[in-house]
Amino acid sequence: MKSKRKERLFVDTSAWIALYDTSDVHHPAAVKFFTPVNLRALHLSPLTTNFVFAETYSYFCRNHAAAIAVGEHLRTSRALECIRIADADEEVAWQIAQKYHDRGFSFVDCLSFAVMTRLGCHQAFAFDRHFAQMGFTIWPGQP
Repeated sequence: MKSKRKERLFVDTSAWIALYDTSDVHHPAAVKFFTPVNLRALHLSPLTTNFVFAETYSYFCRNHAAAIAVGEHLRTSRALECIRIADADEEVAWQIAQKYHDRGFSFVDCLSFAVMTRLGCHQAFAFDRHFAQMGFTIWPGQP
């Protein structure tokens, strides 16, 4: 029997924060959703970008040890693919930022949308309504 092909799952900064910050309101839902068993069952393969990594690290910098621990976990994960932003992604992101000037998208959001579109990735692990506004499927549910 043929196994189902894995779909890519973009992991946003909001999800990393929810996973690693136990005081985050979305922490229980994030931990429940983002397990190897659940991702395998849903046929999802996680990816993120170097800009999301930087944004996540910056969030945790108020506690240097926590920032290093989270950063090290993301950098050494064998299950996580980290995509480097290309020049073309930046151009597309800038176009998105200009077109949707009224949505309050951060530039990292726009870069994420550009990369997801380039890779044909339609699903995001995020607690940021902007992904839903751009038409992406949100896991673990719509924020």
